[in-house]
Amino acid sequence: MRRGKPDFWLILIAFILIGFGLVMVFSASYYKGLTDYGDSYYFFKRQLIWAVAGLFLFFVTANIPYTIYRRFVGTILLISILLLIAVLIPGIGVEVKGARRWIELGPMSFQPSELVKLSALIYTASIMTKKQPVMDSFKRAVLPPLIVLGLLCSLIVIEPHYSTTIIILASCMVVIFCAGLRFRHFLFLVSTGIPFLMWVMIMEPYRIKRLTTLFNPWKNPTADGYQIIQSLYAIGPGGLSGSGLGNSIQKMAYLPEAHTDFIFAIVAEELGFIGGTLLIALFIALILRGIRISLRAPDQFGMLLGIGITSLIGIEALFNLGVVTAMLPVTGVPLPFISYGGSSLMLGMASLGILLNISRYTNIQAKQKKPREPISVPGR
Repeated sequence: MRRGKPDFWLILIAFILIGFGLVMVFSASYYKGLTDYGDSYYFFKRQLIWAVAGLFLFFVTANIPYTIYRRFVGTILLISILLLIAVLIPGIGVEVKGARRWIELGPMSFQPSELVKLSALIYTASIMTKKQPVMDSFKRAVLPPLIVLGLLCSLIVIEPHYSTTIIILASCMVVIFCAGLRFRHFLFLVSTGIPFLMWVMIMEPYRIKRLTTLFNPWKNPTADGYQIIQSLYAIGPGGLSGSGLGNSIQKMAYLPEAHTDFIFAIVAEELGFIGGTLLIALFIALILRGIRISLRAPDQFGMLLGIGITSLIGIEALFNLGVVTAMLPVTGVPLPFISYGGSSLMLGMASLGILLNISRYTNIQAKQKKPREPISVPGR
């Protein structure tokens, strides 16, 4: 397949999101950087390094034919499993707040579960393309990917990182559904999968506590409900136009994780309803562009992979916005491209690079289509 020009709008939206994220990370973190590290630019400089690395990955993956990932899907999957096992080994994996999710790489840290999100989508898109002739059979078409995804998610639950498990399963289920999942099989998966996930959730008391806190955070406003309440205190006073960029009060050590998981609350406080709405509109535009690129892909693997990457970004954004606005329990899911964090930013940009590469082939396919012949009208 010959390559054409990449999708301009996807590049533009990606650059706007990265730039906006850098501005908001600095605004939300300069007080914490000054008080904790004596440097107002501490978090901004690290995020800038990750953004540059992410842009490098973006352009690299944008120039690698997406079909290569299908050829090496077994290697990608094996590396992901080994990393998930390594993170659980003391001395390799780093434990923070009771969770072992990171691997130290010198001054930086890497979160293997972020790579697993992408590798799980590549695997699911590949195997569902292969299983097209037997899509009527649940045992032959749906069960094999569920077993592999179950292994990946089990390792992530052990970390523990329950929210990432839900996100991986949800985005991969979108891929399976778009591959032609039969409706009766879909109903079976929903009726059995949701109770199982609920059972896994209630196995840990802290997850139940987060859920009950969601419904009444003011029951314990200085402990379990503190973060949700402070997030709402940031969003509420923002009003229509906000207090102005840099003028947030909640980031002054009131709202925990103001520069990471709860950065949207600072966006709403400083830029108001208008700023928050424009940011959400950017995500909607990105998702619509991703769907358009995916539907015009030259083959089914490209279509399914593009849909998977797009749905992953959309689901992560929904999770984060739901948490910040007290519609979902606190999960620890960052806002894609906006929240502080290297692993999420770099893998997100790499994923967008793959989507951009798919767009290069869809444009060629569109150009190669023959124009329709003019309709001849009798008597003229």
